[in-house]
Amino acid sequence: MSITQFSYVVRDLDAAIEHFADTFGVGPFFVLEHVPYRVCRFRGRAADIDMSVAMTYVGDMQLELVVQHNDTPSIFTEFLDKRGEGLQHVGRLVDDIASELAAFAERGIQPVQDGEAENGTLFAYLDTDTIPGSMLELFQVPPDVASAFEYMKKKAAEYRPGVDQRRR
Repeated sequence: MSITQFSYVVRDLDAAIEHFADTFGVGPFFVLEHVPYRVCRFRGRAADIDMSVAMTYVGDMQLELVVQHNDTPSIFTEFLDKRGEGLQHVGRLVDDIASELAAFAERGIQPVQDGEAENGTLFAYLDTDTIPGSMLELFQVPPDVASAFEYMKKKAAEYRPGVDQRRR
């Protein structure tokens, strides 16, 4: 299994972007405000989660920062309540999320939060945070989102700290 994403839950997206850009010299961050969902479920129930994300790349690894704007129960609010800000999940880009979920189900591992974003991205956060550690997110993206990820990766490789904008 290859991990393709590290995702941090934060309380202030702009402060987190500034921290990662200044401390680690990474960027630019591409920000998606108030991510729209077609379907989102938390623990099997519909969830109206209002969140924004900022993404960049470090080599082939996607770095994601997540802020939730409302108090709807979610994996993000649970994490903040229990641990505060930090690495909440690692992600794996997959070609067939249904078969991946079936394989995890055979081992007794079920999604805690799942659904489909408005852009067609399918996602499932799995109940793997027992050590404690971090959850595993499986995500499957349509071709246009995959192209956007490649563009972000290209821009991150060209990024010059202190010269380029931190946020796009």
